[in-house]
Amino acid sequence: MTAIKPTDSVLRDKIKSDEYNSVLNDINLQYTEMDKFIGNLESDIVSIKDFENSLLADKVRGYDVGTSLDTLGFQKDSLQIDLDFFKHMKEVYIQKLYGDLYKYCDGIIENALAIEEIPNGFTTEQVKERKFRGVVQYPPKEISNPAAVNPDGSINEAVPATIPDPYASYDMNGIFTVIGTIVVNLRELADDIGSFTDRINIAQERESRGFSVGNLIMNLEGQQQKLTLEFDTYIERLSKFLDQNKNFSTRCLNRIQMISTEIVTAEEQAAASEPEPEPEPNI
Repeated sequence: MTAIKPTDSVLRDKIKSDEYNSVLNDINLQYTEMDKFIGNLESDIVSIKDFENSLLADKVRGYDVGTSLDTLGFQKDSLQIDLDFFKHMKEVYIQKLYGDLYKYCDGIIENALAIEEIPNGFTTEQVKERKFRGVVQYPPKEISNPAAVNPDGSINEAVPATIPDPYASYDMNGIFTVIGTIVVNLRELADDIGSFTDRINIAQERESRGFSVGNLIMNLEGQQQKLTLEFDTYIERLSKFLDQNKNFSTRCLNRIQMISTEIVTAEEQAAASEPEPEPEPNI
């Protein structure tokens, strides 16, 4: 019969899984909204190009277009720089958010493995991989570089033998998966910390019966306190980290929203110029 693993409900109750997912949902909404404004920027650039082509045709016909082509070209180039920046920033940000959470999860797993029994027939690395539950590794694992081998089978020493896995991708769906894995491993760590209580109780009972336990009780209590303190730090850091990233995503959205509204469509201009309906007089 399998022994029931002790649990520490006090520590488990500190894990705010719903709050973590709620903050991630807010971040995801901000970046989904950002995609809309990135699309607006792309549309603005196309509109400027179309207008430029129209003016070029007018210039060929003899119309004096003045400096409009220069100013439009400057505006188009500026918007293109903004567009490229926001696209790159979003990609880099999501990758960094994923990477930070992955390293955070790795630290929790390492702490748990330090006190867990490794099953027979398994290595520590195999158990660690199981605890990650299929989460994509960060940084991506190294794989053999096909370009490192020439067609005749000889080694091409001009290129590296391995490269980062090009199929490893990091997105918001992956970030939700990492958070879920973090929550599971925090719960397992809470259970591991709870297992010390039984061992301390057993040692105290043996000591009361005359067993010479030395500093066993003091060591177990010290180890439990250290792990509990680290557990509390994990919880506090995770909440602060997610809140900081939520605030950052809000600032990014506000910035691109301001830039993407530089040019409005004819429909948006018409809607903005419509007079507001007068309030009905009170009877």
